[in-house]
Amino acid sequence: MIELDHETTQNPRWTIASYHSPVDQLAWQATFCPRTPVEIVMAVARRLTAALDSPSRLAGEDLVWGPRPYEDAVRHAVEGAAVPWKQAADSRLWTRADGTAAITLASHDPWAPGPAESVTRLSGGPSGSDCEQHRWTATFTRHTPTTLITAALEEVAEPLPADREFGQVPEANRTLVQIEARRSRAASATSGGIPVIGAAVPGPAVAYPQTGPARRGR
Repeated sequence: MIELDHETTQNPRWTIASYHSPVDQLAWQATFCPRTPVEIVMAVARRLTAALDSPSRLAGEDLVWGPRPYEDAVRHAVEGAAVPWKQAADSRLWTRADGTAAITLASHDPWAPGPAESVTRLSGGPSGSDCEQHRWTATFTRHTPTTLITAALEEVAEPLPADREFGQVPEANRTLVQIEARRSRAASATSGGIPVIGAAVPGPAVAYPQTGPARRGR
């Protein structure tokens, strides 16, 4: 099941879940807050779709669970990133060195301290244990397939620029990007190159019309 809540501002906007049967209990669930970049949600959805479309059940299982155990798969993703991630001492928290992202691993030890239902939490900076400090958060329940988690993590560990309409950039994040003017073909041909399209890059925000597309990094 994939569900979108259009109106929420506090609850998860996207939920991807699996049930043991259509009327049975929840098997696992991934939720994404309203500020989570859509590329991260789509990375998870594409990986799941590829598994469901697999010509054989065995191949589909391989696609969602992967060749590595859960903790090894996460470690492989963060240690192979161009920007290094650091593991906090005696902790299940990995943080990107520049503080822009973090992942807290679920505990598979039933005797470990903490909530009974341990989850994996992937978040966009700044670093810190307080969820309110994060710009966005994605949460995966304990039995979420490994490669769905690493698909989201890899999208964060090796981010690419993302196209956005200016109005699609959350207001809280607009101070993190700079809108640079670009020319449209029509403007170049008829007005001597008056910039009507914006591109967003890291840096102080510049106020351009909200109808112009923005380009921003995650």
